Amino acid sequence: IVTTRLAPLLLIALTVGSVTLINNSVADVRKVEWLGPYTAQHISVNRYLAELDQVRELPYEFGLTTIQPNRIDPYIEENREYLAKVRLWDQQGSFDKLRPEIGLIPYVDFTESDILRFSDSLYWSASMDLILPSTVKPEDQWYATHFVYTHVPSGLLMLEGHTGRIVDSSSFFQQRRIYYGEGGLFQDTWVAFPGDRTVSSEVGGHLYTGRGGVTVSPPLSWVFEPNFLTSYPATDMHVLRYRDVHERMRLLFPYFTYSFNGQRIDAWPVTDGENTYWAMPLILFLDADIVPWSGGNPLGRLVGYALIDAYHGDIDLIILGDDYFSQLFKKVYSGHISAEVPGWLESQLRYPEELFEWRIERYNFFHVTDPVVFISAGEFYTVPRGMDTYYILAQPPSFDELEFIGLLSLELRGALGENLAGYAVVRNDYPHTGEMIFYKVPLEARTKLLGPTAVNDALERNSEFSQLRTLLRTPRVGNQIFYKIGDYDVFFIPVYTAAGGGVVTELGTIATVGADFIGEYYVGLGSTVQESFRAFLGKIAGVEPPPPEPDIGVKERVENLISALEGEGLVVLRVTAINPDASFLVGTTRYVTEEDWDETRVLLDSFIDLCDVYGSNRVYMWQPDSKANFGVMVRFEEALELHYIIVELT
Repeated sequence: IVTTRLAPLLLIALTVGSVTLINNSVADVRKVEWLGPYTAQHISVNRYLAELDQVRELPYEFGLTTIQPNRIDPYIEENREYLAKVRLWDQQGSFDKLRPEIGLIPYVDFTESDILRFSDSLYWSASMDLILPSTVKPEDQWYATHFVYTHVPSGLLMLEGHTGRIVDSSSFFQQRRIYYGEGGLFQDTWVAFPGDRTVSSEVGGHLYTGRGGVTVSPPLSWVFEPNFLTSYPATDMHVLRYRDVHERMRLLFPYFTYSFNGQRIDAWPVTDGENTYWAMPLILFLDADIVPWSGGNPLGRLVGYALIDAYHGDIDLIILGDDYFSQLFKKVYSGHISAEVPGWLESQLRYPEELFEWRIERYNFFHVTDPVVFISAGEFYTVPRGMDTYYILAQPPSFDELEFIGLLSLELRGALGENLAGYAVVRNDYPHTGEMIFYKVPLEARTKLLGPTAVNDALERNSEFSQLRTLLRTPRVGNQIFYKIGDYDVFFIPVYTAAGGGVVTELGTIATVGADFIGEYYVGLGSTVQESFRAFLGKIAGVEPPPPEPDIGVKERVENLISALEGEGLVVLRVTAINPDASFLVGTTRYVTEEDWDETRVLLDSFIDLCDVYGSNRVYMWQPDSKANFGVMVRFEEALELHYIIVELT
């Protein structure tokens, strides 16, 4: 009986299952036919939302090129200018090296480090914010925050991104007093001072004479701040509010995006040669949820830039966008908008990293315009893990000269091999600001283009680097930045002497790793970019390249070293021997060719600063084993200490 009752149920289940299976099979077969038109609309709408139709796509031609040993030196010479512009210092390294420059100032701290372009070089600029010193007593904090710690007297420190040389920021920014900045007390407090003051309580005794702020008279000043009633009952008070540039912009122009993915939109310092401004991109994101086929993605546009005066607080707007919102905004605020980009700003502009990466996220999917390919999901891209936009000076294919660009590498989503599917660049210099190009690697290419992860693995497996890592003890591997030097696709990877995070660091070595891969990794190491690239070419040629021939003799190089020290007011004394109670090696460098001078000068500058710290202008020099040693003697308690540097001459 049970079997008789179960049989019909089993038959019904089998029938339903068969029908469902057949329907699903039909649906799978006809999915493209049914979903194709809707997928095409989904692609089209999202390409418009992210302006992907404006991204140029170019095939990337590459492949491993052999080289004869006798061509290595001429090849280095042909690309000398390009190699000198390779960016070796990353954001963490710049922070670590610039932090000691703050010295003993207790009321400032780093807020962020930005990459800037001046002329044909890149610089890291570390801007500072105000903090309240921990030594201020609680009962004095109100007065200290509102009347004393009003600004950063010298708010910018700078480091050259190619050599790591610390430079004098006053050479670029004449105005470095920051009254309107980012974070810290700029965000937390307002500042004030009596309108008739002749003596200033501000740090450094500076009397603010800018256009920022408003004058508030009694009794309104009492309402604004009750303490004014007891402290300044009959005095007009000048008050500066909204000194944080992000809050200032958000208050006046709330239509734009000032934070993205939990981080503030990056603003960076620019200068017209006299005044300093914060350049803040005006990024627009409009909710497109109600737009059919948007998939919930917003519309994103770069409307233009705001220039916020760091001393006066004035805001000028520059509109670059040609979309309907930009034109509407331009019409409504016509009295506050500059007609065009001033000439001094053209080379200092930078396409916002946040918008570039957001558009690339859309491009990773919607570069596919064929509904069949989109549905099969076999050609989507992804940004390698841990990878950010790199702003560099480079000359990608189709470029006539070096340009300031942003670069982001892409891999094929879901692929087992960590190879590049191509890379995207965005141009920064006006009038090309925002132009994007994607260099696409053919999927069927026999030669593979290694991605950052694979390149880093190749470096870690290199026997020379393994030995060097042991010697450096706690090195930090820096950014893996892709360059095309002539016919060669390479990653330049700086390796720093310390792990970072507050520890003073220097370059331990530079690795050049070939990106073109047909079964063998090529890795070159060197103390300079040229030396590293030379070693890389030697590996391809199958030879150990001879050391570079000195451009100048040993005697002339020694004289250059002495002249550099004497030019700073130091007295160089030649000695045959020196016998301190204790010796401390400050640093080592190599000075063989003229191209080594920049790195050598960095070490000399550090040694000059050390002499200044110890208050000594007497430098001792001795030359053992083809080296030039320079030291300063310091007596500490009962011990005579020697602090010295070594310059290798061969």
